[in-house]
Amino acid sequence: MFINESQDHGISYPPNSSPIIQAYRPRLLFCPLFAWNAITGGKFISTFLVNLSPALFTDGVIGMTLSIQYTVIALLAGWGGRLADMEEKRQNRVFWGWGRLKVMCWGVFLGTFAFMGHGLPNVLKAVSSNDRSDDNDDTLLFPWKVELGWYIAMRILWAVSFVLTAPAMDGLALAHLSAIDDATQQDFGQERMYGAIWWGGASLIAGIGIDYFGFDFLYVMAVASGLLVYLATGLYLWGIGRDTTGSFTKVENDADIISGTQYAPIDEDIRTKELFLKLCPSCYGSALILFVFLFAMGLALVDNLAFLYFNWLGSSNTIDGWTVVFTVILELPLFYLSPTLLKRFGPGKLLLVAGAAYVIRVVGYSMIPKGHLWLILILEMLHGISYACSKTGSVEYIARMTPKGQEASSQGLLFTIRFLGVVAGLFVGGWTQQTFGGRIMYLGMAALVFLGMVILLIAESCSTENHFIDNECSSDESEHLLRKSDSACSASSAFADEQTQQWVRNLKYDSLNKYTKDW
Repeated sequence: MFINESQDHGISYPPNSSPIIQAYRPRLLFCPLFAWNAITGGKFISTFLVNLSPALFTDGVIGMTLSIQYTVIALLAGWGGRLADMEEKRQNRVFWGWGRLKVMCWGVFLGTFAFMGHGLPNVLKAVSSNDRSDDNDDTLLFPWKVELGWYIAMRILWAVSFVLTAPAMDGLALAHLSAIDDATQQDFGQERMYGAIWWGGASLIAGIGIDYFGFDFLYVMAVASGLLVYLATGLYLWGIGRDTTGSFTKVENDADIISGTQYAPIDEDIRTKELFLKLCPSCYGSALILFVFLFAMGLALVDNLAFLYFNWLGSSNTIDGWTVVFTVILELPLFYLSPTLLKRFGPGKLLLVAGAAYVIRVVGYSMIPKGHLWLILILEMLHGISYACSKTGSVEYIARMTPKGQEASSQGLLFTIRFLGVVAGLFVGGWTQQTFGGRIMYLGMAALVFLGMVILLIAESCSTENHFIDNECSSDESEHLLRKSDSACSASSAFADEQTQQWVRNLKYDSLNKYTKDW
């Protein structure tokens, strides 16, 4: 499932040569990491908080708590990605990928610790209740402000863990795909598809487990999924160590970086402001970033407050788990087809499709009568379209505009933009749902996302710059030689020897391939 078997692509090897062994792909890490994220920060968090303290966590308080959590992510996501890139540059001389993996593993440990910390107030209450001789339950162990402050602190700590894990994982995956010969950064969606499978499976198991064993079941799953992440990390590093393709050779000295004979991130110091300006260099780029922000506002409501609305309609935890499974039904094939879709339509059109699917979905939410939960399952399938297209389109756009060595930093900046939208969405959505109800909340957000679609569509139709057309490959042999850089296929005929070919490969840092496209 995880091993990418070697293919000769028509190349004949010496009869006595050893077989080529390729490293495990990033999908090996996406699987347990997404399962862990589904438990510690997935769609059950809102109902999990209500179970911890029903009187404390109203819809408005939940919205405020999650908004604080995502504010921390928005403020620190760029720092987390930059930290991962810096660690990778330092640790690359020891082992390829270890810098970003180390940051990710620390994030998983911190997030698991924070999630387990949610149970401390109830444990203290239980111990205090057993120690008391009277049955007076009206005596509080500590004021409600202290209890709420503790829960918020745990969500903030989890937010820091997400800042460390998500940009590092995305940056590692993009760097891995860029390094190997038989893939490009456009294959990111295919790798992430496996994570979506585990996200849905973990959510379904969590929903069933909650109905049978209560919300304490999530604590067990959090620890188990965290351990799986560490096991997968060790297996991934072992695969990198036994790789014989030369794509992940560690850097021995600076001369190897200059000659381009070994892979290493380019040591280029780009400030966050300069990196942001690279992401939106035109009106079209600015419109696309604005849409990502507005779409994140809308997606925040279905990712964080939907289960509260579903429970109002008469749902159960098991049905909630099944809704997550239905969200990935269309997500999986779209992630698998993401390279083809990107080449055919480009990131901008995929984002428009994502917006249309979201609008149809939440307008449908507002019309579902109580008790008709089967309609929810049908509408949840649209999440696969909206999420897969938005994730694929936004990640690819950012990757194309990012210098090599800054993969995690740029993805961290993308997370900042998204979670600023999430914070705004939860503040507005939590208050709206508590004041006017869920139906009005979703109708209002549908109108806001539709406005973002109109702005992006106008910008795309009026733009004279085409940022997203890859150069066509006219030669199959050229495509093999420079498969990881599709736009450079026409340049392969200029290669005089293998060393020059490797040098050009190492120069490539995004799918626009600025160094080689004019050869």
